[in-house]
Amino acid sequence: MTNNQIRKSENERMAKIIESRSPAGRQDAVQGWHDLIKDLLSQMAPYLRPGQLVTFRELKAPERIFFEKHLQTIKVPASVEALYLPPSVRHQMLYQRPAEQPQPVPEHSPDDPPDEGIVLACRQNDFNVVINTLFAKPPFAPAIDVYDDGRLLAGYVYQTIHECIANLSKVLQTHLSTQSHRR
Repeated sequence: MTNNQIRKSENERMAKIIESRSPAGRQDAVQGWHDLIKDLLSQMAPYLRPGQLVTFRELKAPERIFFEKHLQTIKVPASVEALYLPPSVRHQMLYQRPAEQPQPVPEHSPDDPPDEGIVLACRQNDFNVVINTLFAKPPFAPAIDVYDDGRLLAGYVYQTIHECIANLSKVLQTHLSTQSHRR
């Protein structure tokens, strides 16, 4: 098999994964997820900074190391705002409710999350097109999804977290930079 045949086969495999995750067109489940991400970014807007990847003040030691060692290489375009949501913060958001409310049962231990966190990104003060990056650990695949108007506009699946991080700058530039917005 030639390199082009291998690449074509891999692209076809990824296209099937993406299509199985979200068929073409607007989907209610995708719209709900997109709305959830837009709401979170809207709430975090006062803390977001153009051209920067920001995170929370209080991170667990492994999360801080991951952020400082791996995510500082991501180049965020000047017109883009990005947020690193570590597993511990997401766990609090999903599983810690006021005592009088029903308590959801976590799918995993907060000390052994199935990923290294999430990066959310959007154009400055514009939550219509958002990027959701999940740094999933095996057996799951790290991925970058791009949402626009309740549709999965693009999906990128990677073999490793490192590969996902290495490609995130390019995806941000492609889908969110002011140059890509003017086309």
